[in-house]
Amino acid sequence: MGEEHGLEIPFSTFEQTREYRRFVQVCEAARRYRYLVVCVGDRGVGKTWAAREYAQWAAFERLLMAQGVAFPAECPMPRTAYYRPKATSTPKSIEQDLALLLWGLQMIADHASAVAQESGPMSGMIRPDGVGVVMVDEVDGLSQAGLEVLRDVFDRSRVGMVLLGRSGSAERLQKMAALSSRVGVLHAFGALGKPETCVLLEQQIQQMGLSLSEGAAEAFVQKTEGNFQEMYLVLCHLDYLLLRHGTYVVTAEVIEEAGDRLLTQKNVQRLRKKR
Repeated sequence: MGEEHGLEIPFSTFEQTREYRRFVQVCEAARRYRYLVVCVGDRGVGKTWAAREYAQWAAFERLLMAQGVAFPAECPMPRTAYYRPKATSTPKSIEQDLALLLWGLQMIADHASAVAQESGPMSGMIRPDGVGVVMVDEVDGLSQAGLEVLRDVFDRSRVGMVLLGRSGSAERLQKMAALSSRVGVLHAFGALGKPETCVLLEQQIQQMGLSLSEGAAEAFVQKTEGNFQEMYLVLCHLDYLLLRHGTYVVTAEVIEEAGDRLLTQKNVQRLRKKR
């Protein structure tokens, strides 16, 4: 395959899109008013990436370990908890996981506060309230009992909560009166529009050290339709070609070939017609 070129993988740095900025607004409302937010959208549009970015989870995930909690010298102050239930999670394990998660973040917050008090004058410090929002990803796979656990945790913890799921999950949650009555915002997380998709492609191609031919951006828009996950997979294919063959020009044909490799409904139907 050749030597590694040392470049970052596609989207290794988060892009603050219009959809992400809208998402931040509803999360801040959940924090302020301590209500539930239901955020829905198709798979791959970027809900998980947005939630992890908002929670700064790349930093805190490393501090929360199975053996305990790590406390670095310069400890960040957690404001948001991010939780994604396992496929095998039961209502009891969800309750335990959330309790341990909030306990671990509280330990980090206490440590960060203590370090700040030792290193700075008290008069110039503002002590934050700590974790004010709990984000729960992929609620589609939870049983009704699991969702009732989330509602109970929300009631007892008195923090804002953001539930992330696919578009169809809103109808299911709406039928649960005890939960739906606590929802302050139903938020739709959409795919990227054509201008932002083109901008992201150009940024990623530039980071790879490649160039785009005429028509390549249009093909990228048509193949991915603003879906973050599909954009990521197409860009991974372009990165693979760079590793294998070296610098090249990204053409519409290259984009189409990468898009045709994805396991999508359109591609499955196309394969059926070839049989």
